[in-house]
Amino acid sequence: MSDFVNPYLAGRPIESPGMFYGRDDALIWVEQQLTLDRRFLIAYGPDLIGKTSLIRRLPAVLPKHIYCLYFECKPHEDRALPQVWAALAGELADQLMAQGLVSPHQVDTAVDSAAAVEALLRHAGPDQNADPSQGKGTYRLLLVLDDAHRVAGTAPSSTASFFDFLTNLLTEVPALHVLLTLSDLSYDQLTHSLPINAMAFRLGPLRSDAAQQLITRPAQGALRFDAGVVKRIAEITSNHPYYLHLFCYTLYNYCAHKRWINQSDIDQVLKALLNLPNEPFQAIWEQSNRAEQAALTALAGLKGAHGPITRQEVTNYLRRFDTGTAPDVIFSALESLADRGVLVRMGALSYRFSVNLFRYWLDYHTDPAQVLHGANWTRLSAQFAQRPASEEVEPVESPGSSRETQEERTHKRGSTVGRLVIGGLTATALLGVVLLALASRGMLPVEIVSPIPTEMPTQQSLGGFASPVPTPTSTSVPTPTPTRPLVVARSLPAIVYMARGGTDSVAPATWDLFVMDADGTNRRQRTDSNADDITPIWSPDGQRIAFVSQRDGNRDIYMISADTLTDTQPVNITRHPSEDWTPAWSPDGQKIAFSSNRQGNWEIFIVNPDGTDLRQITNDGEGNLSPVWSPDGQTMAYASKRDGDWEIYTMPAPDVQGQLTGERRRLTFSTGNDLSPLFSPTGSRIAFESNREGDVEIYVMNADGSNQQNLSNLPSADDHGPVWSPDEQRLVFYSNREGNWDLFVMNDTGEGVINLTSTLDSDEQAPAWRP
Repeated sequence: MSDFVNPYLAGRPIESPGMFYGRDDALIWVEQQLTLDRRFLIAYGPDLIGKTSLIRRLPAVLPKHIYCLYFECKPHEDRALPQVWAALAGELADQLMAQGLVSPHQVDTAVDSAAAVEALLRHAGPDQNADPSQGKGTYRLLLVLDDAHRVAGTAPSSTASFFDFLTNLLTEVPALHVLLTLSDLSYDQLTHSLPINAMAFRLGPLRSDAAQQLITRPAQGALRFDAGVVKRIAEITSNHPYYLHLFCYTLYNYCAHKRWINQSDIDQVLKALLNLPNEPFQAIWEQSNRAEQAALTALAGLKGAHGPITRQEVTNYLRRFDTGTAPDVIFSALESLADRGVLVRMGALSYRFSVNLFRYWLDYHTDPAQVLHGANWTRLSAQFAQRPASEEVEPVESPGSSRETQEERTHKRGSTVGRLVIGGLTATALLGVVLLALASRGMLPVEIVSPIPTEMPTQQSLGGFASPVPTPTSTSVPTPTPTRPLVVARSLPAIVYMARGGTDSVAPATWDLFVMDADGTNRRQRTDSNADDITPIWSPDGQRIAFVSQRDGNRDIYMISADTLTDTQPVNITRHPSEDWTPAWSPDGQKIAFSSNRQGNWEIFIVNPDGTDLRQITNDGEGNLSPVWSPDGQTMAYASKRDGDWEIYTMPAPDVQGQLTGERRRLTFSTGNDLSPLFSPTGSRIAFESNREGDVEIYVMNADGSNQQNLSNLPSADDHGPVWSPDEQRLVFYSNREGNWDLFVMNDTGEGVINLTSTLDSDEQAPAWRP
């Protein structure tokens, strides 16, 4: 990596202004308060959330008549206040002389340290008797004390002395304004009249657009991001600026030599980060008692339940490992974790993690059985005796104090997040998830199948574009589709799909191909390459399977016989160093369409099943993915980014020479990303997936784009990869609605959802029905 300078740090500290993105609302707030002549301001939030970056950005955005004076309190944390004031006087003298506001003879080092600070600021202040028409007497001083809680102390006497000193400064120097940055916890404990009556602003996560800029702009021109990668990074890091920097720095070191970042790179970087020491997460774990640790492991184990996780769900999960788990103790532990900011209350009885990455850290490093081993629930109950077990704590709204408006201060207790280190984040990623198009058709007998419940998810990572890795979802309260018995197609085998297992699973650690009956039984592994075999598609005659694999070092399209998968070697039909993706068969089985970035961006190609006669179909440079033929072979549907975000288009199918004639037609016009189109067997409808409502849902529309309907309609989960049944009455898809990733089937009205796989120790994705 010596040939590359990592742009995500490039020698700068993480908190440096050079890496500053977002926070426009906070900067505007500071300027407004100064314009209104408000003398004492507070910006507070979790550690590492970007408070220092914010205040170091101030000189560049505030009016020129406001002089910023900066003092970092953290290096003086263990000193008595007189020593702190002496250090402050020295810093102020240097800064004021550099800005020409005091002269050397006005710096008196012989006086008391507190008096020296006051004297310097009085000398630096404008002449109150000056004539404003002469341009004098109009400037202001802004003294910024960064991490002021480090020196204010926790003892009432120390805190009172600290704020009494600041009160005196504000009284003696009329042109002075003071801005403190504080931690969440220290802000909540303030009792002195000066901060109680101050205007305050809480810093939380970056906005999604700012997070996107932080991810992409430092490496602009050096790296290209595969579709969905940016959103996935934001979701892993919860838009937390510190973890965004950390993740992107590691990602650049890993990918700079290849200059293209795809989903598998994200997997590798996430694994690498989980193997590195993480002092903030380790501190949270070590500062938690046994009950809190048990609750954390349960929440991590229930990671697939992307909506709020209830107290009862946590208790039920832990009782799988220890039947003696005491609900009242777990309830109190959850409340304690929420008070510390590790969790966020989502109501009276449910919670979620403040930072998504911590969930992955817990899942990787902790074991609920080990945590619960030897737990003494009677003793743990005594530790929480001061909190009634039946207490139901609602999120606490902002206090109606005179020191803030609702916009200037967020919730103080219930939604004050990320005390300690990790910060209160509820991030919404800007970029949509870009996903695969799956094409298959078939004709099968039927039988009645009853629903199979899923109780315990075990593993999840984050997903994005065309990735065999699941995608985290929004935290909306679930509104599940009713489940009831369903008529399901059946044959031997009926469905091919990809699956991988967790650490303790008998399934392979990499993605391999499996087949099963349409009711989810008789599952058999079909490939074992240790290199990710994904997105299988049956040929129209059911005799061959096309799929994507990295067994030769990059993603290529492979072909294998459906009847002898374990006895024959797959054939690489694309054989190109670039990425080839999203295969689909022509109705006559004579061509395979796919997407490739071999021209620098995603374009559509067609090739014979033996790899001959390769032809490029699109070449507009805008990004085109997931081509599929209509059943009559006359039309192709695909996803394109030519008009901004990903939308569904149709175009005439290429002729025998691979030429396109006729006009392209746009079918969707949503504000999100619409992807993975698939014609129904009659060609009258198209199924696709969209994140237009925030999470990824399955939609169906008429082939002309009319009558678009959300079929899956489960805001707390992501539903992907819809594939029609041969009779056009059902769709099979994959979803994380019950924990880890499973295969589901539903009627074409969205009713009768059944979990076909219901596995706790593996993930299944990308199903395709056999003809």
